[in-house]
Amino acid sequence: MNLLLHICCACCLCAPLQELRKEGFAVTGLFYNPNIHPLLEFRRRLKALRVFQESDPLSVIYYEEYGLREYLKHVDHEGNDRCADCYTMRLRFTTVYAQENGFDAFTSTMLFSVYQNHEQLKIFSENLAREHGIDFIYRDYRALSECSHDIAKKKMIYRQGYCGCIFSEYERYKDTTRELYKGSSLNKKDEEGVQNVFNIKNTLHRCDCL
Repeated sequence: MNLLLHICCACCLCAPLQELRKEGFAVTGLFYNPNIHPLLEFRRRLKALRVFQESDPLSVIYYEEYGLREYLKHVDHEGNDRCADCYTMRLRFTTVYAQENGFDAFTSTMLFSVYQNHEQLKIFSENLAREHGIDFIYRDYRALSECSHDIAKKKMIYRQGYCGCIFSEYERYKDTTRELYKGSSLNKKDEEGVQNVFNIKNTLHRCDCL
């Protein structure tokens, strides 16, 4: 069975790819992630997947255009369903690509991550599979998460510290500003100014290029 595997990152690919191959799937990868920001992070993850290919040949379809505008267009970053919108955007693209290009089925490495909403991803994928008349391969490989990270470490593949979008990056690192300026000569007003730099909503609204 020809399987299109949406790849969110090289780190999440390592162990699941081995298991899918053991089951007899002919796997082709798809890198489509307009959610990954900022630009340098996007490039790091692209490079990480290419590094993976050097040690484990895998055919991968790459969408290398930086997707900031596409992400902001499709994701309600002011609401509570940001992650659901992001899942749907990437899974819908994967489903349509698989259906239009002769694949028998599709799945995603997002399902294999312990940091994602597994049940939501499963439901969205099943709905999209029915809508487009193609099979969805469901596997719960979350138990392989640590193994996948170990393989990535041995292969010296970049392992990211946050999900991908600029909001998850902000939420992951926002408290580090307190440590960064702890014990410095900044007064309270200066500290508030530093925090404002990291206020992502204000930053997006001020950006005239979006």
